[in-house]
Amino acid sequence: MGLIILSVLLSLLFSTILWMTTGNLLPVGQKNKWPGIFNLGAYALILLVPIYSTIFFLS
Repeated sequence: MGLIILSVLLSLLFSTILWMTTGNLLPVGQKNKWPGIFNLGAYALILLVPIYSTIFFLS
């Protein structure tokens, strides 16, 4: 349970950093972009699996 909470918190932190550096890029290739909160959520979901896998295999 702690691993899941830690990976969710880290993915939220890293998605915020990613969003602050890259901005609203999603959806790629379209003129109308999503609002910022949807971009943050998408970045968090994209980063959740690699962060969880990294923590799981290193511990």
